[in-house]
Amino acid sequence: MEFTKEEITNYKKQYGSIFMYTSKDGKSCILRSPDLLILDACRTLSGSSSIRFDIALVDNCWLDGDSELKTVDKYRMGLFDWLGGIIQKIDGELKEL
Repeated sequence: MEFTKEEITNYKKQYGSIFMYTSKDGKSCILRSPDLLILDACRTLSGSSSIRFDIALVDNCWLDGDSELKTVDKYRMGLFDWLGGIIQKIDGELKEL
């Protein structure tokens, strides 16, 4: 799937960080970075299932793309491998004083 520069610019204005995932055979999607509310909802919905967490994260961060990436297991599993990259944080350092 192709995305226009205007679409990408609009998504960036609305959501800040956005990411494009592309499968080896050219299926693609755009995802936004989740905030703490999305991450908490995904954890609540998923219980202890990492697969349910990944499904919920994709559903909540999905902006546009080829629907197969959300519905066909072989595509979902490929996308799930990259989801850690859309979670943005700034690391720091903790010192005992």
